Amino acid sequence: MEKFIEAMREMSKEMDKMMNGSQENAENRQELFNLGFQIGMQTGIKYMMDKIEKQYELGKPILANDNLYWLKGAKENLRDIMDDIEAEYNAEMKKNE
Repeated sequence: MEKFIEAMREMSKEMDKMMNGSQENAENRQELFNLGFQIGMQTGIKYMMDKIEKQYELGKPILANDNLYWLKGAKENLRDIMDDIEAEYNAEMKKNE
């Protein structure tokens, strides 16, 4: 968030410089637009990542494109994989008996 505020201050300074209207200022406007776009994208991505993490911590699903997605942590996912491997192994052993 600090980066965003710093970028907004920088954009304000650049806007003051752009009021003169020269060709160099047109390039500055494009740079300013690009900077604003980049900061906006980074802020949006951070917001969504924080939102996803919060939903995981609460044990609630994520709603995306009209579907609910439940999240698992790395340990829980590994545990599920190990359980699946064990179940396959046990089923194979029963076949061989």
